[in-house]
Amino acid sequence: MSDSVSAAPKGQSATDPFVGRVIDERFKITGLIARGGMGRVYRAEQLPLGRACAVKVLNPNYTSTQDAEFHKRFFLEASIASKLTHPNTVTIFDYGRTDDDIYYMAMEYLDGRTLHRAIRQAGFFPEERAAHIARQICRALREAHSMGVIHRDLKPANILLVEHADEPDFVKVLDFGLVKQVTESRSEDLTQAGLFMGSPKYMAPEQVRGDRVDARTDIYALGVILYEMACGKVPFDRPNSVHILMAQVQEQPPPLHVANPQATVSPALEEVIMRCMAKDPEQRFRSMEEVLVALKLVSGISPIQGASRPRDGAAGAGVAIAPASGPSGSLPTSETGPQSMSASSTGLTAPSASPSTGSVLAWQQAVPKRRSRKVLATGIVMAAGIAGVSAYAAIRVEHLPARMAQAVAARAAPSPASAAPAPPPPPPPADLIVKVRISTDPDGATVKENGVPICSSTPCDVLYADADPSRVHEITLSLAGYRVETKAIRVGDSPIVVQLTSAAP
Repeated sequence: MSDSVSAAPKGQSATDPFVGRVIDERFKITGLIARGGMGRVYRAEQLPLGRACAVKVLNPNYTSTQDAEFHKRFFLEASIASKLTHPNTVTIFDYGRTDDDIYYMAMEYLDGRTLHRAIRQAGFFPEERAAHIARQICRALREAHSMGVIHRDLKPANILLVEHADEPDFVKVLDFGLVKQVTESRSEDLTQAGLFMGSPKYMAPEQVRGDRVDARTDIYALGVILYEMACGKVPFDRPNSVHILMAQVQEQPPPLHVANPQATVSPALEEVIMRCMAKDPEQRFRSMEEVLVALKLVSGISPIQGASRPRDGAAGAGVAIAPASGPSGSLPTSETGPQSMSASSTGLTAPSASPSTGSVLAWQQAVPKRRSRKVLATGIVMAAGIAGVSAYAAIRVEHLPARMAQAVAARAAPSPASAAPAPPPPPPPADLIVKVRISTDPDGATVKENGVPICSSTPCDVLYADADPSRVHEITLSLAGYRVETKAIRVGDSPIVVQLTSAAP
């Protein structure tokens, strides 16, 4: 269902020519659920199983000049969606074309309401509910992206909330009608014939411009959805679509407390939302897995909880965390599938075995000028430091430095059975996590160590795990219009201030 789809009025099914018909001798139409400009959705019974299902039927009177491409998109949606098996994605049973040219797609019957309607009814969601729904969307899209597929039309109207056992907000991602395989050649791209594809309020800037899209395009849309759940409004709402599209490309989203003063959103969640919505795809999270980890940290959930296992010996997207001293690598897209996370993405990085760098443990977070983000820098670093160490210890304790491995093992050791709840684990020893403040004059420099970005914009705080006070770390600082500076530092030198020199004309 989408914004253009309306519920069928009472009595409509009595005159609908499809009601009572059996599609392809297997799906008996019993009633009309909803209708839109290009088709209708019916309630049906799958024969001979007697299973309830929903059947999407294209409007036989649809006479668009893009008929051929429209039908190709319909079959592309059906063929791709039928391969997706995640519980948070709608299940496709069958699809095809009848002898009288009726295009249909049979899928599981879902009794729920769209996220669009839920937001309108509630006004806005409490933070935990918004994060809970967003985590499920991440998991559904993570599977699609791992298959080289992006959604391109992610919006609240395409997300259904159903009751599943004792879970009232169980997510089902619908409508892969604009799905795109990023491996297909541009000559086969179904949006090349002048068609405007997508929903303006949720479109990423690169999608508006017609540039190459990848997994980060869906991440932008998820950021807009999170924004809307958290404050009840989309960041850009203008009188017409053209103005909305211009705002998506040119304007920064207003802070959540400005969009809705009644909404209470933690600085940590707001930072996640704004990073998802960065104009430059390079500045966003690189994968749905990284968004999922960040949302877990915001909610105080261990990053490894519910993570998927590696397949065929490969690094699982849910557990593989790259060493801080390793190369940053290429940005993961749907073409390459899930990738390991690095310091420049979520900032959750494993303690490195490299003797030269130590390891950057927590979520790297720039220290902005306003107070709310200072609170974020403290809160998210504390959560990431504790949860990140525990998560990594559960995966590869043998790769931790000796002192940290012993400390993590001691904290992870099971306690004797007791009726009383187990106390929360103590924080890591102070000498295992050291914060280094890096500033430059002027601000805004990028900081790298061994070629790996550890700070996107100074001033910032960088956390080192198992840091040796005597170890020398060589960092480089770069800012447009200024010379690149190389500086040898020790963690005990904090705070570190570097005066940048203007580049010669």
